[in-house]
Amino acid sequence: MAEAVEIPEAKDPFERQVALTIAVLAVVLSVVSTVGDNAKGEALLAATKASNQWAYYQAKSIKEHSYDLAGELLGAVGSSLDPAAREALAKKYGDEVARYEREKNEIRAKAEEQEKEIVRNGLVNDRCDLAGVLLQVAIVVGSIAILVRWKALWGASAVLGVAGVVTFATVFLMK
Repeated sequence: MAEAVEIPEAKDPFERQVALTIAVLAVVLSVVSTVGDNAKGEALLAATKASNQWAYYQAKSIKEHSYDLAGELLGAVGSSLDPAAREALAKKYGDEVARYEREKNEIRAKAEEQEKEIVRNGLVNDRCDLAGVLLQVAIVVGSIAILVRWKALWGASAVLGVAGVVTFATVFLMK
């Protein structure tokens, strides 16, 4: 059977204040980490969507090229066809080329929008990473402040914590 571990109680007001500061910083750190992880996931999803759009764009390009080539072949060897039939085919091929060009432009716009989403979410994740580092260091410095009972370290911990919170708050300006 495991021995019961006794957790020391913070009796000194300084220890309690620093411990409360550390607890608040830990909660903020968990929120920052969650937002950063979500942004990373959204960036990966946007990258997949952008890749799919570019593949779709390429497929449309191939089809457009096929109709363009068919139109060129019709012009080169279509003299044996009835002029009305040749005109109808030329119009059909031209219309198809134009349609694929329009569709490609729409697809390109969607892919480029997804690429912007990748960049934005990457920046959010990077900002959350920086805020997380600041908060982690603040927690460590606060823990050391309790051990050495030095108020200046507690102040440094608070300053680092505020810097982490401010860095995290800038994430919401990016959205």
